Amino acid sequence: MKAHYCGYRILDHDKQREGWRPEDPEDFEFSIDFYAGCGDGADAFTSEVCSPRRLMKKFATSVCSPQGVLIMPSFDLVALDNFLRELCENTEAQSWDALALKLNGAGRWEFAHRT
Repeated sequence: MKAHYCGYRILDHDKQREGWRPEDPEDFEFSIDFYAGCGDGADAFTSEVCSPRRLMKKFATSVCSPQGVLIMPSFDLVALDNFLRELCENTEAQSWDALALKLNGAGRWEFAHRT
């Protein structure tokens, strides 16, 4: 079984407007939900998307293991969309729960607590 990618949505209200771009395309952070499913419907996976520079500013003072963080060298929504599509299309498992748990590394699955 493979996941079907159903797009993403930026969660930060101040970054949802059409054509939004960060002031510095190499220093940014924003939250998204990306959607994947099998058959009808899709589940949400929540991720933080950031540049390496922002990641270092945010986490460089301590040991960390951030789940659901997608790192982009520079701001590019087309590259983000392509990455998420390929991630879904190339992730396989025997059941939807097993598949969603694999995707859970890239984005926190809304139903991970039930498994």
